Amino acid sequence: MLNTGKPARRFAILAPLSAGLLLTSAISAIADETPGGGAEQCEPVAICGEVHGGGGKPTGGGGGGGGGGGSSEGPLLCSYHGQEYPCHDPEMGWFSNSDGCYYTTVDKPDDPAWEGHKPSEGALYLPSCPNGAGGWSPGDIKFHAVAPAAPPPDPRAMALQILKDRMAFPAPAPAAAPLGTAVVKSPVWLWVKGYQPPQPVSLTLQGVTVTVTPRLKNVVWNFSDKYSVTCDKPGTPYDDKYGDAKSPDCGFEFPTGSAGEPGGAFSVNATANWVGEVTVTGLNTKKFEIGMPQNAGFQLKVAEVQVLN
Repeated sequence: MLNTGKPARRFAILAPLSAGLLLTSAISAIADETPGGGAEQCEPVAICGEVHGGGGKPTGGGGGGGGGGGSSEGPLLCSYHGQEYPCHDPEMGWFSNSDGCYYTTVDKPDDPAWEGHKPSEGALYLPSCPNGAGGWSPGDIKFHAVAPAAPPPDPRAMALQILKDRMAFPAPAPAAAPLGTAVVKSPVWLWVKGYQPPQPVSLTLQGVTVTVTPRLKNVVWNFSDKYSVTCDKPGTPYDDKYGDAKSPDCGFEFPTGSAGEPGGAFSVNATANWVGEVTVTGLNTKKFEIGMPQNAGFQLKVAEVQVLN
């Protein structure tokens, strides 16, 4: 194992409510998309933490590796054939996931290893590779036009690239029953359509593979910033057969009416909180999440019942 160290006018409702009044209607509101069909123009919010740098001589790590969270203590790790190593060593340079060696530049203007090349065309690199004794041995200095090893790519940046360029999250199509006018302290059913997630997408750079698997985490319903409810599921669409029952997974009962709101209705905003579950291979940052919210809304009137004697 690697040792890292480190209030309101009232309405009179004269007719009794019945299941027939709970008419199902849906209002679709498609969110703006980025040019070319990318994800909605929302700034993704990272839930993960940063990976902290560290020092120490490179030592082979265990092959299995735990799942871990969004951050890890100690040096950023690279891997080769199931073994983990610090991605950077102050003496030997950067680790290559391709061959398991470290590379550092060499400042020798007259070294024959240039083989006629100019500094503008590349640089000389000294490799340090594992030896049979469990240590590291220097190899021959060679010219490389492209660095054989460099700082590893940022997994979060790779995940954001996938979310921006390769995934289009569907905007929620919110619905409610009754949609026309609901009644205070009576069940209101809430649900969204268009919540099927896109397929997982992977991206590989410099031996680091990032896979983003999307899922719908929850839907937050906000009513004119006065009331809100969070549903862990998309909600069940209302059907007449349910009568005046409550929604089994996503509903709300308004304690007050909407007469005092602008236009006499609550502004309903449904936020579908998509989450990209990110899995990283090739580095010690194993898993983290990135949120991608999508919003849509409509107006909902809620009447207060006046009992007539």
